[in-house]
Amino acid sequence: MDLTAQIVDAINGWLRWAATQLLSPALSAIGGLLFATPSFDRIPEVEELWTVVRNIADGLLVLAVIAAGVLVMASGTFSSRYSAKLLVPRVVLAAVAANASLVIVGGLIQLENGIVGGLLGGEPAAAVTQQLAAMPSGPAASQFVGILVALAAATLGLLLVVICIGRDVVLLIATVLAPLALATYALPQTEDLARLWWRVYGALLFVQVVQAVLVLVGLELLQHTDWLGGPVPDLVAGLVLVTVLYLLFRLPFAAYQWAFQRTLSQSAPVRTVVFAARAAFGGA
Repeated sequence: MDLTAQIVDAINGWLRWAATQLLSPALSAIGGLLFATPSFDRIPEVEELWTVVRNIADGLLVLAVIAAGVLVMASGTFSSRYSAKLLVPRVVLAAVAANASLVIVGGLIQLENGIVGGLLGGEPAAAVTQQLAAMPSGPAASQFVGILVALAAATLGLLLVVICIGRDVVLLIATVLAPLALATYALPQTEDLARLWWRVYGALLFVQVVQAVLVLVGLELLQHTDWLGGPVPDLVAGLVLVTVLYLLFRLPFAAYQWAFQRTLSQSAPVRTVVFAARAAFGGA
């Protein structure tokens, strides 16, 4: 064997080792993050922060009641369309939702985890991770193209782990801020913030259900390869794995676009909050 062949074999061996070292932990982390949402309502620190935010929201609801009274009294002037029949139910619903938001969030998380568990079985993380980890193995893994496919799968796996962590962080923050967000439904002028919270929380929470369906479909396609004309080589299986991981990575971004329906700078609720913050800090 000449020197060039030895160098090529050494490079292939190192790339194969790197792909193995990256892919296995990435898939293990995905199994722990992708198929279960933490029960934020049961974390004592989250409950403490939520209580503080709820108390602030209750104080702001008092101001909302005063504002609603002003709007009702002005209903006969300035062509105002607001009446007690319209505003009182809003204030009551906003107060109930804000004070019960932790229970609501807990129920939604249990529902989402139950749906994912029902789709993928009792312990989806272990079963799915074991099947996915076996996809890029085999003779093709010793070839250069197969190694590149494994490296691509490992890279997408790591990026998906980052996305899963980011999703959980956003859901955690949204859980803590839920009383304030839902309290904004009290007035028609601020209700867009409450609607935005519902869209963001629902999209980021239940996108995991869509991801579970995608994983289930991907595994079925790999186990029943008639759609590809019969048994497929390991390289094709690896490419299917890369495709599934890429779609899993893209789904949260699609959920984000659906939730905001526009860029942040074009969102009326966000512009309202920014304007209020600038006025408050500018006056200080």
